Amino acid sequence: MKKSFTFGFVLILGLMNSQVHRFYYEMTYYSHKDSIQPEKEMMVLDVVKDESLFLSYKQLEFDSTYIAGVKKARQAGEEFIDPPSSNFKKWSFRVNKLKKGKLIFNDFIGMSEYYNYEEKPDLKWNITNFIEKIGDYETQMATTSYGGRNWTAWFTTEIPIQDGPYKFSGLPGLIVKLQDKERYYSWILVGNKKLNQDINTNKLNNLEFQMGKSVKLGKEGFQKRLKDYEKNPMSQMMQMFDEKNADLLQALKQQEVRLKKQIAFYNNPIEIK
Repeated sequence: MKKSFTFGFVLILGLMNSQVHRFYYEMTYYSHKDSIQPEKEMMVLDVVKDESLFLSYKQLEFDSTYIAGVKKARQAGEEFIDPPSSNFKKWSFRVNKLKKGKLIFNDFIGMSEYYNYEEKPDLKWNITNFIEKIGDYETQMATTSYGGRNWTAWFTTEIPIQDGPYKFSGLPGLIVKLQDKERYYSWILVGNKKLNQDINTNKLNNLEFQMGKSVKLGKEGFQKRLKDYEKNPMSQMMQMFDEKNADLLQALKQQEVRLKKQIAFYNNPIEIK
C-alpha cells in the first residue's frame, strides 16, 4: 500500500474540520497458539476531533458493499438476499473510542446476534527512555498490561494524536507499532490518508442496518454469551424449527460440527481474560 503521511498543522486542521484521517495498520497474528505461520489483516483507524473508529478494512468494505446493495434493491422494489451463513467473520468488531478513555465495543456473536458494551480500559502506561526509528518516525517505547497480556507500544509525537490500534490509546502521540510479549499479535502503521466523509458512515454494520441497533450488554454479559455460543453455536437456530423434521435437524447438527471446528481453531483471542 502506498504511504501517504500527513503531518502537523494540516493534520490538526483536518481534525478540527471533522475530516476523517484514516490510518492503516497491518495486523500480524496467530489464530491458533500452535500455528507455525502467522496470518495478516489490514485494519483501519479513522480519526476525527472527538472520537475514532478501529475495525477491519475487509469488514468495512463488506458492510459498505452490502448496505449499498440493500439500498439499491429496496429502491427497485426487489428482495435482497442475505449474505451466506457460511461467511465466518474473524474480525467483525468495531471499537469506537470517545473522550476520556471511554470506548464502545461492537461485535457479532454467530451470524445473527450483534452486541455492544461500554468500557474504559485501565491502561497504566510505563513510558521508557528507549527511542527507535520505525519507518519515517522517531518513536518512543512504552509498556502496559491489558486483557491478560503484556504489551509494548512505540509511539511518535510527530503525529499529535493520542490513539492507536484496537482499544489502546492515551500516549502522547500516535502508536506506530504495538505487540504483545509473546508476539501473537502485532500492529504496525503502514500509511494514512484524508477522507471527505463523516465518521458515522463507517459505524454502521450490515446487520445493524437491517435489524436496528445492536443490543447493549455489559462486558461480562458479552463474554458469557460468547462462551455459551462457543459451547452450542446452533442452539438458537435449532429452537426455531420443528423437532419432527429429522432431515433438517441433522443438517443443523452437521453445521454445528463445522462451526465448533472453526471456533476450536481460533483459540487465541486478543484478550485472554
